[in-house]
Amino acid sequence: IHLKAGQKLVIEAGMELTVQAGGSFIKLDPSGITVSGPLAKLNAGGSPGKGSGIAIKPPTPPGAADADKAGNLLDRALGNMPVASEMPIKDYPFSL
Repeated sequence: IHLKAGQKLVIEAGMELTVQAGGSFIKLDPSGITVSGPLAKLNAGGSPGKGSGIAIKPPTPPGAADADKAGNLLDRALGNMPVASEMPIKDYPFSL
């Protein structure tokens, strides 16, 4: 996660905040600040790491709607029409 703020950044936790990496950690809790690692450097030079920056992808446009027309839902059903179980079975060629 790369967080960047212009003037001020607040990360807030109710009871504990821990930053952990490479076997070392910094923990802030009601008892104090704990720094643990093989070597703790305070004011010993160095520089901050560089983040990857932001990479927001733009939304993709929606696909085209189908061109079907809606049926007329107010028409009455046609009487004496064969149902699917009564219709003759046709042999359709099928290949992949």
